[in-house]
Amino acid sequence: MHFLQSPADGSYTGSGPAGGPDAEVRRELFQLARLYGIQPSYLDMTKQRREADPEALLLVLRAMGAGVEKFGDVSEALARRKDELRKRTVEPVMVAWDGKLGSRKFEFGYHRAEVQGQEVFVISAPRRAHLSLQKHWGIFAPIYALHSKRNPSAGDLTDFEHLMDWENQLGGSVAATLPLLGAFLDEPFEPSPYSPATRLFWNEFYIDVERVPEFARTEPGEPPRRTKLVDYRGVMTYKRGILEELARQFFFQPSSQRLHAFKKFVKENKHLESYAEFRAVTDRQRKGWTGWPAALRNAKLSRAHYDERTKKYHLYAQWIIQEQLGRLADKARRRGQALYLDVPLGLHPDSYDVWRYREFFVPHVTGGAPPDPVFTKGQNWGFPPMNPEAMRLNRYEYVIAFLRNHFRCARLIRIDHVMGLHRLYWIPEGFTGDKGVYVEYPADELYAILCLESHRYKAGIVGENLGTVPPAVNRALAKHDVHQMYVVQYEIMADPDKPKLRPVPGKSVASLNTHDMPPFEAFLKGHDIDDRLDLGFLDEKTAKKERKQRVAMRRKLRSIIYATNFLAKSMAEIVLVNMEDLWQETLPQNVPATNKERPNWRRRMRPSIEQIRKMSGVAEVLADVFAHRSRPLSL
Repeated sequence: MHFLQSPADGSYTGSGPAGGPDAEVRRELFQLARLYGIQPSYLDMTKQRREADPEALLLVLRAMGAGVEKFGDVSEALARRKDELRKRTVEPVMVAWDGKLGSRKFEFGYHRAEVQGQEVFVISAPRRAHLSLQKHWGIFAPIYALHSKRNPSAGDLTDFEHLMDWENQLGGSVAATLPLLGAFLDEPFEPSPYSPATRLFWNEFYIDVERVPEFARTEPGEPPRRTKLVDYRGVMTYKRGILEELARQFFFQPSSQRLHAFKKFVKENKHLESYAEFRAVTDRQRKGWTGWPAALRNAKLSRAHYDERTKKYHLYAQWIIQEQLGRLADKARRRGQALYLDVPLGLHPDSYDVWRYREFFVPHVTGGAPPDPVFTKGQNWGFPPMNPEAMRLNRYEYVIAFLRNHFRCARLIRIDHVMGLHRLYWIPEGFTGDKGVYVEYPADELYAILCLESHRYKAGIVGENLGTVPPAVNRALAKHDVHQMYVVQYEIMADPDKPKLRPVPGKSVASLNTHDMPPFEAFLKGHDIDDRLDLGFLDEKTAKKERKQRVAMRRKLRSIIYATNFLAKSMAEIVLVNMEDLWQETLPQNVPATNKERPNWRRRMRPSIEQIRKMSGVAEVLADVFAHRSRPLSL
């Protein structure tokens, strides 16, 4: 693949570990890896070069279809790959930046063109994404964590709408939340918004059932009891019971107007029926598709595989959640607010998308991150990565589809782990996180799609570029007018012995923290240090050193009001305020790599929506933010 540019210098020698390849095979292995876009080495956080484990390279090459089962196959596979690339006189995908490709001009969009006798998929896109040029501010809140008198169990879209109404009265113009994508909330069960069941459809957990037009004709029954933490299963069981009855009534005796709207919705959503059938089979099997009988896993689904009523429930539920989400987005747009949604990097291994687009995902490897000071063995995120070559050969059908799913509702979308547009860390099945390798992705083509779609929908793009990110990534974000992120807690920890904050860049979204970090008050007091010590992520000696460093950071940051005003006065295009910081919350919503040890994605906010609206101290802080920000939104 000619878009690949490995940073390695090619000088790989040595006999390798016992049982590993000899020097010549090792050299050919690294050469073969580069021809498949696999980096044989990378620079770690300390700027030291780490060479890939030969076994890991072999397994990743095998997963990518290089035809290698053992080291003895490498030489033949290398010759085969060289011959394959030699015959590829023209790349299958080309980018026409600003509509220009050589001497040819294209309208913005996706085209099929003939180049040197070969059919090529051309992405004709503006070089820069849609970008607002005014200062704005907004709030961040996980919807599941909201609660109110009408809805004490778990937040829904109406609760978020009420929060947005309140924000609008205070002059805020951006409302951010966690991913709202379809999820497995029965069997299998996974509440993490970053391990969704699909990136193409939404989560009916967030439906306000009382606002469904058919609701007036039903008895809702006893609502679930309020529990200490969000009871996803209980709430979803209650809502599903109501929605199933509403669906039954709708399909039995629909109004002509509603039936027309439903049929139009089904027709416009290309894969909706397939998704509903998939979910219906999952409901019957009560397990993810990788656990289905082999004949069913690979079958074309039919009525014999699922209950028709269950399929109709899923069709109806998607219609309702998209209606309610669309109304929320339209209301925000009319009054100059932007809904800010997050596009997660990965998917649940049993997701619809992986089942439906199996050829786009690589089996027997998972995405993750290399070792760092906190996760000394690296991180395994557990999702199958996308195959960069398969994406290209399919003309990015799936990528465009899931981006458009978000752009239809959001006026800002955040690309989780934006470095994944350039390269992604793959860990072979059965290996620890420190044995992974980086695989390169066609960044130019992916940026072109993002820029094109952002202009089509007049929406801005934010790239999550936190942590150790190669300079080329940040240069690309600047080149394409993709907002970078500026997070105070990351900035102050960059040099813990001499804490300081660099000026906030203009084309950025600035905040004190993120959903993967401790609330600001907990950070100032070092609660996260105690938590990591308790989890075994660091020892007492390191904890003592970090506590001392944290005292210096606390002196620099002073207080939440000081830090928030620092951001509000900055050049950042958007300042996001985490709602929980406003009442000095100390418990996090998520502690990475602790799915079993901590109640991640389940904790409610302490005050209700009604209480938040009456908190004068909260309003005062946001009034100060508004004083330094402009109100109109021109996205």
